[in-house]
Amino acid sequence: MALTPLDFPPSPTVGQLYPDPPVTGQPTYRWDGAQWLSYAAASLPTPTKPANYGKKNYIINGAMQISQENGTTAGTVSAYYPADQFFSSFSNAGAQSSQQVLSITPGGSANRIRLTATTADASLAAGDYLAVQQRIEGQRVIDLRAGFASAKTATLQFGCKGPAGTYCVGFRNSAGNRSYVAEYVIAAGEANTDVVKSVTLTLDTTGAWAADNTTGLDITWVFMAGATFQTAANTWTAGNFFATSSQFNFMGTINNTFELFDVSLTEGTVAPPFQVPDYASELALCQRYWWASSPTTPKGGTTGKFSGAAITTSVLMSNYRYAVPMRSTPTIQVWTNNLQNQVRTSTTGTMLPVGAPTFFSDTLGGALATFSGTAMAVGTWYDFDFFANARL
Repeated sequence: MALTPLDFPPSPTVGQLYPDPPVTGQPTYRWDGAQWLSYAAASLPTPTKPANYGKKNYIINGAMQISQENGTTAGTVSAYYPADQFFSSFSNAGAQSSQQVLSITPGGSANRIRLTATTADASLAAGDYLAVQQRIEGQRVIDLRAGFASAKTATLQFGCKGPAGTYCVGFRNSAGNRSYVAEYVIAAGEANTDVVKSVTLTLDTTGAWAADNTTGLDITWVFMAGATFQTAANTWTAGNFFATSSQFNFMGTINNTFELFDVSLTEGTVAPPFQVPDYASELALCQRYWWASSPTTPKGGTTGKFSGAAITTSVLMSNYRYAVPMRSTPTIQVWTNNLQNQVRTSTTGTMLPVGAPTFFSDTLGGALATFSGTAMAVGTWYDFDFFANARL
């Protein structure tokens, strides 16, 4: 049978069929308001997305992709950032290290954070603790409505790999006077294997919770905690707490390791599958808090990326801009060729110790640097690198 030539109506209405009535052996089309679709395709149900699809992840650098300051170098001091936005903090009689490591995660990231107990501390004192923290800016979590009667429910999901035991995650405000502790368990059969855990809580309905560019929410993964920091689980409490008495002492055995990865905090009672974020977008988020003028050598290359002329023996004129607007006016450290508070004489390559700098800057950049050390030669050009720190 010959098919009827297609001659679509020039001004169709939504839902209109062509041809109408249908012709045997001829496809039928339906106008959807923008185009003619085969009626069979147009009749298919619209795919539905899960309720948690595309939800905002309040965690920054949850895939641990970005480590601007320290790369994969292990750190052994408290307040060390093995990856941007995540820092280790501790006070105990043992020794521990933290670092970003290359190891594919269940969510598809190439990186994770690893803690190692390099010297054991099996005797737990009241003030002992070991933790990894992320502080989230108030402006980022304001829509969770902490401190209001309408506070929302959120789910923290993360991957981990460590010894069997009961562990805690603490949630606190910036003042450290409102706390919530949740427990999770790594069972014997899950020990030292990649597992995904989650905790769900309703945000606090009282207390003071920052909604500006200061800390709005502090999340603390705990690996050791003495009685000073212990409270009951699953309830908001007045005080500075982040563990329960059931917390496993990770530092009790030398060479224990714990890995943290694929971290998300989303609104609701069920977390969506972890998605590795776009690298460039995540880097920009991290640079709001920490930025280096020389990304590959944060503590300075042999030749500085910035240069300027000395207009007095202590003042250097050098215009600079940060990659993105920073959270607040940052603290700046000058580095050249891995030497702090030194600049390089551009014409001769001679290093000059210039002392601690004072920069005239704001959240966007600056122009002048005043140094307190060895006098510079007026009119001479110097080059240097620096990093800007506006971390919470």
